[in-house]
Amino acid sequence: MLSNLILGAVLILFSLVFSFQAAELPSRSAMFPQFVLWGLGITGALMILQALLQRWRAQPAGEGAVQADREARARFIDTLLFQILVPGGMLLAAFGLLTVVGFYPASAFLVFVVYCYHDYRVDPASLTRRAVIKAGGFALVITLLMYLIFTLLLGLPAPSGVFF
Repeated sequence: MLSNLILGAVLILFSLVFSFQAAELPSRSAMFPQFVLWGLGITGALMILQALLQRWRAQPAGEGAVQADREARARFIDTLLFQILVPGGMLLAAFGLLTVVGFYPASAFLVFVVYCYHDYRVDPASLTRRAVIKAGGFALVITLLMYLIFTLLLGLPAPSGVFF
């Protein structure tokens, strides 16, 4: 429920900020972005309304309320730590690597770490040596495909780092 409140507020804020930017476009060019942004704003408002209605309907009483509050706090901390802070840290580490070693090594690192992290979050016992080797192979294959498609076939430049 709390995630719906937060996401709804973010969607409304996002749609408001970009609506002002879309207003600077010529009127015909701004029509489609404005429709999309209005849809995002309405979706955000509906998400907030739905979360508030669910919270209002599910008001436990007495001892159950205290236990439900504890469980909600534990879920919130779990969500904040393992679904926001850890992935955000991975992205920051990949950005740091991007500036040092370049796009392709940084993206291989990111794919490897996300693969291993997902494996660990599903079942901590499943992160074995075989899974790590599989993650490394997957990261290399994905990075090689990105290199072939974007650099060789399309001729797009990739961000380079200090060393590459």
